Amino acid sequence: MAKIRVLAENDLAGVVELFGRVYPERRWASQQACYSYFREILFDNPWHALEVPSWVAEEGGRICGVYAMMPRRMLLRGRPLRVAAACQFMVDRDRRNTLIALQLAKACLSGPQDLTFADGASEQVRRMWIGIGGTASLLYSLHWTRPLRPARFLLSLAEGRGALPRLASFAALAPCNAADALFARLRPNRFYREAIHFQEDALDSAAMLAGLHEILRGYALQPAYDQATLDWLLDQTARKSRHGKLRGRAVRDGERGLIGWYVYYLEASRIGEVVQLAALEGSFDVVLRL
Repeated sequence: MAKIRVLAENDLAGVVELFGRVYPERRWASQQACYSYFREILFDNPWHALEVPSWVAEEGGRICGVYAMMPRRMLLRGRPLRVAAACQFMVDRDRRNTLIALQLAKACLSGPQDLTFADGASEQVRRMWIGIGGTASLLYSLHWTRPLRPARFLLSLAEGRGALPRLASFAALAPCNAADALFARLRPNRFYREAIHFQEDALDSAAMLAGLHEILRGYALQPAYDQATLDWLLDQTARKSRHGKLRGRAVRDGERGLIGWYVYYLEASRIGEVVQLAALEGSFDVVLRL
């Protein structure tokens, strides 16, 4: 049976090796870059003092599983919470028919945190968490798509799945652009943005922090940020450059009051991933249309 214990800094080299075995398709510039990433996320994050541990499984002196947790501060109806956010869950491919994953999950729940959550999981991991008493929030698990250029959108999907050779993809650009130009003139046009009396401008962490309390009014569970922690989190998000360039836009009413914002990855001629959308109650439709 695997030995389950708290992750220590001198385990990071083994974590990097495990990551390479579990995800050989995810290439880092170097092993040192991967090592630096895990060190920053797990030991140099601004919430490290909360002492919410990560866990490793070890067999024969080799790390064969990791459940990496990042501490966070949140508020539940104004009461401070210490939260564990799951950020990496890995088990060696040849050990997935054992109880290692379940042992790691149970170890995570034994930590000092008030709340444990993951913002993404495979179907297998979801079933495991439900089996040990967790819940899956279906509303927050939804993925939605709004095609702005429907033909180019379908082409991007085909390219992403490797269904089209590069030459065929290039040849399809002109017909897709023509089709999108035609769609833009159809009535009723569900891809057309109506003129609305709101403005948008660049969003920075200071504006987010200043508007956070009002935007989240009425939510029972809220994140607790200061300028340093929010800056760190946005910087980490921006580093995921494979998704595109991170951009944030503030949405304001006619009196320049903040009614919401959206943060997304911009990648020209590709699918833009929305990271966060926030709005005052009753204003989500306006922010979404912008």
